[in-house]
Amino acid sequence: MNSNRLDSPRKRFRTLGWLALLSALLAVPVSADEVEDWAKSIVRARSLHKALPAHSHQSRMATEGMAYDVQKLVVKEQSKGARVIGHKAGLTSAATQGRFGLLEPAAGVLLSTHQLNSGAYVGLRRYPGMVIEMELGFVFKITMRERPETVDEVKAAVREIVPVVELPDVYFEPRDKLSGLDIIASNVAATKVIIGRGKPAVGRDPNAIATQLFRGTALVTEGVGSDAMGDQWQALLWLVQQRIDTGYEIKRNDLLITGALGEVIPAEAGAYKVEFGDLGTLRFSMR
Repeated sequence: MNSNRLDSPRKRFRTLGWLALLSALLAVPVSADEVEDWAKSIVRARSLHKALPAHSHQSRMATEGMAYDVQKLVVKEQSKGARVIGHKAGLTSAATQGRFGLLEPAAGVLLSTHQLNSGAYVGLRRYPGMVIEMELGFVFKITMRERPETVDEVKAAVREIVPVVELPDVYFEPRDKLSGLDIIASNVAATKVIIGRGKPAVGRDPNAIATQLFRGTALVTEGVGSDAMGDQWQALLWLVQQRIDTGYEIKRNDLLITGALGEVIPAEAGAYKVEFGDLGTLRFSMR
């Protein structure tokens, strides 16, 4: 038997193996550079109040993991002089996920610079793609570092349920190239969030909370707690799991918001009132 005929494929295999390893090693800094450049473009656009980049279509390497890596850099840059106050879920409906090519919702970080109180005024000139979302929030009474596996674990960690209006700015260009990865990378378009006073979670069913959004005296949209992924507690469990899996911890006093109730409404000038049943009322104005 000719040993050269055996050695030849072995050598080719070893050569291909080394080439694959070399290619993988060389790809790492390219990917890291792209992550950093993508994050910088988002931070720059946000600081200048310009359209956020729909960048993912330009990359052959774009993945959901990469988009969350970009998000972490964006949050790191935007949190200079600010602090993390909680986390948010977005794209919580199956229809929206399908539209943007995702298999599950998206998650992002809430910062103290996003926070507004009831009665706030928001200037629309700086936020051309702003939309209005009625949401429920959950304030945690303990820190969670380990991934919970059941709703009961999450329920036991919640102190209060809070009425919330989120005002994300979803101004992206090119719009026809926008994907869920771009939304994730942008920190799920987090911009402003109006936070009301919480009430004890014990004995309260968040799925039954009815919401109504008025502009002036006109009813614009209405929703119910169960609009968020079909069940508020399941939505909250998903968000906690996703954040811990991504490397965060849920800290005591963090606020987690679980997604839009009713329709998401384009922001227009006017005076708004949002009713949250026994959780109370939020008011804000836009011009």
